[in-house]
Amino acid sequence: MTITFKYHPAMVAGVDSPQTLSVYFLEDRLLVKPEVLADPAAHFPWTYDTLPVQPKLALLLGELNGSPFRVVQLESVPDGWQDILLRDYLLRAPESSFKVINAAAQLRYWLSTQNFCSRCGHTLEFNDADRAMSCAGCGYLSYPKVSPCIITVIRKERQILLAQSSRYRTDMYSCLAGFIEAGESAEEGLEREVMEEAGIRVHNIQYQLSQAWPFPHQLMLGYVADYLDGELQIDSTELRDAQWFDVDRLPTIAPPQTIAGKLIRAVVDDLRQQGD
Repeated sequence: MTITFKYHPAMVAGVDSPQTLSVYFLEDRLLVKPEVLADPAAHFPWTYDTLPVQPKLALLLGELNGSPFRVVQLESVPDGWQDILLRDYLLRAPESSFKVINAAAQLRYWLSTQNFCSRCGHTLEFNDADRAMSCAGCGYLSYPKVSPCIITVIRKERQILLAQSSRYRTDMYSCLAGFIEAGESAEEGLEREVMEEAGIRVHNIQYQLSQAWPFPHQLMLGYVADYLDGELQIDSTELRDAQWFDVDRLPTIAPPQTIAGKLIRAVVDDLRQQGD
């Protein structure tokens, strides 16, 4: 099914109605019906259902396939619903719902941190003229936060460098990634992160694509780069493991709807074609 999503141009409350689609959260956990957990590819996590509970937060996020679409924060799990880690859902979700839930999760998290003005301490309010929270005390506008990050696949002949994060205990391998520091270009941030996490230097850095990632508000800038020199020495506080893998002997990798999955598959296909 094709999904068409448009942001609402301002910050306004999401009003419940039979014509309004809602996606529900309990803090940072997504609330879904059992059929969504059973088959995320066949069932969307949003619904027209009206729930008999008072929301903690309800924001009109935009329009989804012509219907008003809101993100709702609840304080308990309603009967007939289940909660799931947002990451667990996104790693199984089709790309169409991945993008929508990604946006909803980022705005929900941002709003949960925007109670008071950072300049004067006054309570912040929805701004119905812009996508921001406004302060009636000093006029300050607080906009949704976006944190730029790099993510990269590193090539070494027919091998690519993949790693496992120390934060997640799964068998999946992904790309090296990290935040861009103030004053850095994306390429400088990539070189620094690779050296800090893996102890090697890279060159021939080439931008590929980008993707939002809601943990909590990253914009991932995807690159490929070539190994230059150095011995692999991982930072064990960031990585549980990192290895060079031949493109014909890959471990479990990130799913294809993620930027890591897209980067890995594109590089692997290219290296295989070069070897034919």
